Amino acid sequence: MALKPKHLILNLLLEAERAISSQVFIRICQLFDITENSARVTLARLSSEGMVEAPERGLYQLGPRSRNLAADLASWRELESKLCDWDGSWIGVYQAMLGRSDRTALRRRERLLQLAGFSALEQGLAVRPNNLVGGVQALRKRLQSIGLEEEAIIFRIDELDGDSHKRAMSLWDRKDLEQHYRDAQKIMADWMARAEQLDPETAAKESFLIGDEYIRCIAYDPMLPEEMVDTQLRREYLQTLIAFDQMGKSIWQQLYQEFAQVG
Repeated sequence: MALKPKHLILNLLLEAERAISSQVFIRICQLFDITENSARVTLARLSSEGMVEAPERGLYQLGPRSRNLAADLASWRELESKLCDWDGSWIGVYQAMLGRSDRTALRRRERLLQLAGFSALEQGLAVRPNNLVGGVQALRKRLQSIGLEEEAIIFRIDELDGDSHKRAMSLWDRKDLEQHYRDAQKIMADWMARAEQLDPETAAKESFLIGDEYIRCIAYDPMLPEEMVDTQLRREYLQTLIAFDQMGKSIWQQLYQEFAQVG
């Protein structure tokens, strides 16, 4: 599937340390076979939607509509520090009263809940283990800051009945998660070992595509407790991703400078 210009532009701005010029965006988009016209049209559309803004003519940064969610996504490096021991309780989000007729709102709600590690136990009721620092109060603040409707009821569940507990424990596939950690770690380690052999543009393109996939995966990782997943394996995967991201940032900073000088 071809990379969409909206996805590319927003992700570049998410990781950028400063505003990026339209000319640099055009050069970068061309690396991914995205035309200059598509890049300009996408920048204009994102600007009109408040997703990006121009602090100066021809420069772009994240806009007000995307900042909170972007900040939440960018916190993936500190995910392990946000965890605590699991006492067996759960956090529930009840949203049946919000309805399902507005499909756009429903998809957004489901995406936000997935981002916070929730999975549906029943229609209208999503749960996750209560192993996050700050518990219900901190998670409520986080969910509302990234766009979950205030009408949604967020609460602690101290005890589920036997059948519900069994179903809740099986909402996440432990084997799939652990296999992903192993596979992703190997792919990133292998790429870092050969990165110096690549030309700058190829290295930048590949590091973006690989990093984009795995950063999204860790951002949406449910961050389960050790009773439900191999947390040491996850920790090793995260550390490899941080090292990969640092290498990718260095490659992209050099490319930004080169494109800016040419522009």
